Amino acid sequence: MKMSRNLNDYDYNEKLVFLGEFFDHEAYLQKKFIISYFPSDDTVEIFDREMNRVYLKRSLCEGIGRKDMFVGNVVRIYGRQITITDYGDCHTKKIIGKTKERTFVLIKPSAMDKLGDVIADIEARGFQISRMRMCNLTRKQTLEFYEQKKGDAFLPFILEHIVSGSVVALEVVGNDAIERFKKEAGPNDPLEGRKTAPNSLRALYGQQAASNGFHCANTLQDAIREACFFFPEGIDRKPPATTITLKNSTCCIVKPHAIQEGKLGYILKSIYEGAFKITAMQMFYLSNANADEFLEVYKGVVSDFHALLLSYLDGPLVAMEISGKHEEMDVHKAFREYAGPSDPDIARQIRPHTLRAKFGNDKYKNAIHCTDLPEDTVLELEYFFKILND
Repeated sequence: MKMSRNLNDYDYNEKLVFLGEFFDHEAYLQKKFIISYFPSDDTVEIFDREMNRVYLKRSLCEGIGRKDMFVGNVVRIYGRQITITDYGDCHTKKIIGKTKERTFVLIKPSAMDKLGDVIADIEARGFQISRMRMCNLTRKQTLEFYEQKKGDAFLPFILEHIVSGSVVALEVVGNDAIERFKKEAGPNDPLEGRKTAPNSLRALYGQQAASNGFHCANTLQDAIREACFFFPEGIDRKPPATTITLKNSTCCIVKPHAIQEGKLGYILKSIYEGAFKITAMQMFYLSNANADEFLEVYKGVVSDFHALLLSYLDGPLVAMEISGKHEEMDVHKAFREYAGPSDPDIARQIRPHTLRAKFGNDKYKNAIHCTDLPEDTVLELEYFFKILND
């Protein structure tokens, strides 16, 4: 099948074509592109649809590969954050459509205490997380989300469980994602799953039928509707409210390189294994302007601000509010110590059990950011969870 072809199977001139959009902050214009990706050598060519001319000649773009080319993703090409909005032709849709299919997954309250393990497990099964949001649902929102179950005698039990705690909504991408995730999730009843599919997600992380750990979309139509519920598009639609507390907490950001390297789940697990809990979490794709604004306080302070800036732009990042498991702890101070020195090489020598020592690569790709000054905590958290959410 064409979907399983290796890069070596492609001719030099064979290409995959997508439609894309880029918001030019300087001109305050939404630019529309045709993006041609050449799998044989990972090069990209961009055509400006409105100006009817080549915007970027065929060029090698560091960090761009076939895994990044799917509808809904945001790719960074020479400093421009371009959203892939659709397929450009039927050939591309046929090849990429199933290999980069999207589905929706809801992690229920019963699995939240194992969130790090769950995320790592989902990624290990070949799924790529493209969107993520932690929230608390009201009864009204839960009934709206489960509208297809109205009249089901089991719905009240699901309702009670969903409103009992925080949930994490995910949009995941993968080969034949909808059907394959349903298989990986396993039977609705975890007790049955432990007998018939012991390695399924519900068997591993679920409790009872209502608190089975996961909801996943049954069909493509369901996946689209359910994703839009948590990740709405358009100025007249709002997602469920953030879970941010702004009470004795601090900000932590898992940087793009760590997510691309498959470390997100393990970082979350390490945070939970410490004296901390995650009280808000969301995935963001920062534009150059957003990253520059967020990092403004570091201008003139760090030796290579451009390298620092780029470390926030190489893909999606995950912003979190970190709180303590014990009310009396100074969360900001304790988490800064748990994060470790900003340079992972130094951290590995003097504090090898810290997050940056375990997951960082260098002083800019150091896995995580955490708030430096206590007075900046609210500013950083509000920037992500309020300003960028408006």
